[in-house]
Amino acid sequence: MANHTTKEYLNYFVTSQNPNFAVMLKGKWGAGKTFFIRGIIEEWDNAQVVSENEEINLKPIYVSLNGVSKKSEIIESLKAKISPFLYSKGTKFATDIFKGFIKSTLKIDFDYDNDNKADGSLNINFDPISIFKSSNNKIKGNRILIFDDIERCKIPLDELYGFINDFVEHSQCKVILISDEDKIEEEHTKDSKYNYPIFKEKIIGQTFEIKPDTEQAIDFFLESITSDIKTQLFASKDLIIKIFDISKKENLRVLQRAIYDFERLFKFIDDKLSTDEEKYKELIKNYLSYFIIYFLEFKTGNEDISSFQETLYFADDKSEKNYTQYEEIVATFSLFHSTRLFTSFKLIDFIKNGDYTGIVNEINNSTIYATGKVEKDWEKLWYWQLLDDDDFLSLLESVSTSFFTTEDFHITEILHISGILFSLIDVKLYRKKNKTQVIHRAKVLIKKTNLSEFKDERGFSMLTWGSWQKAYASEKTEEFKSLVKYTKDILASIKLKQSTNVVEEIFYNITSDNVDDLYQRTRKYDESLGNIIEHTPMFSKLNPNKFAETILGLNNDGIFRFKQFIEYRYFPEKTYSNITIEDHQRQEKDLLLKLQTKLLKEIKSKKNRDKIIRIYALNELNTMIEKSIERL
Repeated sequence: MANHTTKEYLNYFVTSQNPNFAVMLKGKWGAGKTFFIRGIIEEWDNAQVVSENEEINLKPIYVSLNGVSKKSEIIESLKAKISPFLYSKGTKFATDIFKGFIKSTLKIDFDYDNDNKADGSLNINFDPISIFKSSNNKIKGNRILIFDDIERCKIPLDELYGFINDFVEHSQCKVILISDEDKIEEEHTKDSKYNYPIFKEKIIGQTFEIKPDTEQAIDFFLESITSDIKTQLFASKDLIIKIFDISKKENLRVLQRAIYDFERLFKFIDDKLSTDEEKYKELIKNYLSYFIIYFLEFKTGNEDISSFQETLYFADDKSEKNYTQYEEIVATFSLFHSTRLFTSFKLIDFIKNGDYTGIVNEINNSTIYATGKVEKDWEKLWYWQLLDDDDFLSLLESVSTSFFTTEDFHITEILHISGILFSLIDVKLYRKKNKTQVIHRAKVLIKKTNLSEFKDERGFSMLTWGSWQKAYASEKTEEFKSLVKYTKDILASIKLKQSTNVVEEIFYNITSDNVDDLYQRTRKYDESLGNIIEHTPMFSKLNPNKFAETILGLNNDGIFRFKQFIEYRYFPEKTYSNITIEDHQRQEKDLLLKLQTKLLKEIKSKKNRDKIIRIYALNELNTMIEKSIERL
């Protein structure tokens, strides 16, 4: 059992006669130091003998120093911890014990009939901390003080250790300190004129490093699970231990969160999945394994874990991370390849943001139940390094022939197949075509593909990050990058046309009846623009002549209302105190200049000579446009 020697020593330490030194338990954050000491405290509590006489039976007192900045705060915490011990078993107040302790006021509540309700109270002047320094034989129990989170205490180190040393040297206390000792010097010595080792040597007689007791901790974590998945998790305990040990993270808190978040995730899956007991076990084993791997890595700073298994190690891929240890888990426990189970960014989205929609949908349609889609030949070929020779040759012929003779492909399939062929050409396993021929064919297919309906998923680009739960093979090569650029250029031209159509539809259809709708219509988000419409250079997309014709078709009231919209557009501070002119508005200056030219021509037109209000309205609009141009 982990930390067995440490536990034996602590049991000896707390029962020894005034050792006159403290013990330090050190370990990294999440190593299980607090979990370890709380388990021992529970044993020490249960071992206390309660006397029938009027005595105080002290139990171990645990205090966290996290965020504590004054010694008075520690004293108040100690008082609060001591107060419940000021009773004998018969619930009579041991008045004769406190002689000589009178210092501060303390209110004691009494429960004479053991019904857990206060039957009275007494205010006395008493300093509970004096108990530790008393030799009164009616104060029973080992005087154990445990101070946790030393490195997080804000009191300068020399002051803190001086305060604690008083309990060590001038009382019969057994003091145990708990910390991430590596951080103590960094956090405290900068505020102290003394070096940490000096204080450690003076007060601490023995130091033990706490190692994660994985099995015991996992038992505790799993016992806390309340859902039906608890049985399945206990059945996978050896798997959890193996993954945690092989990860070398040594952070039980992160593991605990992983288990709890996995339980939460599986609360959202389809209940019908659990009706097939054998497949449900396989489901839990697979998703639990990958979930813990991803969670441990991501929560300890490795955001690159999203690339794990997304690509097989093709010749052109230079992976910065080596996940061989996890591949061992995959092989040992016969796990599915992760790309057949989930999309990594969807799993990361749940771990990072709590968004379970995407990953739950993939779990509900898991290939384990054969309810998901049937793999296409190119998907099978993606795993070419794992294939038998006959399967590889058959799939390569099928995929190659299909790619060069048919046209029924999604854009992401074109990229995947191209990447696979590039990689196989590099390792000389495909000689029927060269890279130039693959590129040419891919571009022909891309051009014929209907990209007008292409949409990325939220926060995820299928052109750069992969698709079909897989990264693109050869994605770092110049050949592959050229195909991505070619695709993006086509999409950009389509997007430009679509965004222009959106803006034209709004502004070429302005009427005197709907001009006020411009405010709400331009505040909407548009997919083709990739932004809120009014946050783009919307006027720059318009034909000046056609737009001017639309504006001049408004009646007098419509002209005035459009003038107000122009003011709203180019004087935003009148509407929103924290908004000013931005670049997208400045890009519209040319359109305003041309619109102004049309307005001035209309104002001078003979047909409007007798239209006083009309001329006034046009002049007002022209003046606002002129002021706007000056701002831009």
